[in-house]
Amino acid sequence: MPIKGLDKLAQQSLQDKLDYEVIYERNINVAVTKISSDIIKTKSSLLDLNHNMRVDLIMRVSDRCIVDARCQMVKVPFEVCALTAHLISKVIGLKIERGITGQIRSRLAGAKGCTHLYELTIEAIRMSSNVLMGFATGDEKEWRERRMTDAEFIDKAKEFLKDSCLPFSAGTADTDNA
Repeated sequence: MPIKGLDKLAQQSLQDKLDYEVIYERNINVAVTKISSDIIKTKSSLLDLNHNMRVDLIMRVSDRCIVDARCQMVKVPFEVCALTAHLISKVIGLKIERGITGQIRSRLAGAKGCTHLYELTIEAIRMSSNVLMGFATGDEKEWRERRMTDAEFIDKAKEFLKDSCLPFSAGTADTDNA
């Protein structure tokens, strides 16, 4: 039995088909939970047609240190991929600070690693860093709820986010050349 409307889809312009036909989708989610006043847990997950993976990082707020790390690979495209899950333990002891991306890349990516394990760990680090900056400003609630004006917030957070993006640029914010 032919599928209704298939003939109409075949008649659509190439641009209409490009706007309509999604052939692959990947979802990455990250969530941070406050375990105690000095411990947070960050979970990052990846779900697509070939993967169902999760990375969990436990961090100490006071020194920004990763104190535990776990990886779960429920679905991977090849059996050999699952052999990389143990690499996550190599991030234990790292501090969330400048240069951590390179340290994580050398431990998790490359010919003996997994690009998705690396990617999920980096996403967890980025979100954790954001949350830790909120703690460092001394007003965790303000970081989430934003009661301040943009200018007040930028001024308060600038020391933590210096040169990370346009609002926190050390130079003059010139949006015309951004």
